[in-house]
Amino acid sequence: MLKFRNLIFFAGLCACAFATVATADEIPNERVGSAFNAVDNPHQIDTVSELKTVAEKPRELSSDELAQQLNNPNSPLATLTLQNITTFYSGNLPDADNQVGNTFLFQPVFPFPLTADGTRNFYVRPAIPFATNQPVPNSAGNGFTQEVSLGDVGFDIAVGQSFDSGLIVVGGMQGTIPTFTTLSGEQLRLGPEVAIAYMNKEGLLAAFPQHQWTVAGSGPDYSSTTLELFAMKFLGDGWTAGTNPKISYDWEAEQWTIPVNATLRKVVRLGNTPVQLSASFDYYVEKNDNFGPDFGLTFKITPTVQNFIYNAFKK
Repeated sequence: MLKFRNLIFFAGLCACAFATVATADEIPNERVGSAFNAVDNPHQIDTVSELKTVAEKPRELSSDELAQQLNNPNSPLATLTLQNITTFYSGNLPDADNQVGNTFLFQPVFPFPLTADGTRNFYVRPAIPFATNQPVPNSAGNGFTQEVSLGDVGFDIAVGQSFDSGLIVVGGMQGTIPTFTTLSGEQLRLGPEVAIAYMNKEGLLAAFPQHQWTVAGSGPDYSSTTLELFAMKFLGDGWTAGTNPKISYDWEAEQWTIPVNATLRKVVRLGNTPVQLSASFDYYVEKNDNFGPDFGLTFKITPTVQNFIYNAFKK
């Protein structure tokens, strides 16, 4: 019964998030007239010609323009993110302080603009993890096994809207699809997500709350809230620096996980392909005392690519 109520509540939130979605007719004018976007904001994609450049020739954007769009939660820019996450653990369990985990994550993003100026976008973003080494406490509680396996696949489906003021709003749903591997939670999980951001020539401030519940599957109930925060400064010449912590709370275990984060990003060009390189450090000030992350290192490579999906549909 609890799972059913959670699903009904989640469906209602998603309905509200998608209520404003409407596909605009193709408009030949450079500006798409609306109450949301009446002027050209130089710090966002909001004209027909700018959207055409982003979709077909992202290499023509400057390094600073790319840095802004690669940090924009509602950018129409298509990307392929390759991420390596190394986590060093500690805790009261035997040998917990010697455990190190490593996961590779692949996330393709091909936004589908819903307006001709690129200010409203539809997203379906899968996240496919593969653990090259993941320590798992054994059933006896006196040691660990090292697992190498595909993890459960995460995804989100969302719509974003950018405003002339620099305000950005994104709403939708996210979930986890079980892969039934040795690292799988063996549950289908779903929940709402919302992002509120403000971006200008100086940087980006954003909050991204998310929640997931168990919808179907075996094992104990799952209920977890994540709050991802962004405070990023554009430094020029393609550099971005700031903090991007992901704070989570496990409602079933009544456990907080809170990191302090530092992030540095740089846009470079590999041949004709613009690429953002990113390095992050997390130090966990709150975690599970028995076994939890102590600190972590994350490295990302994010090439920008032509948005062939959108380009195929608009022809």
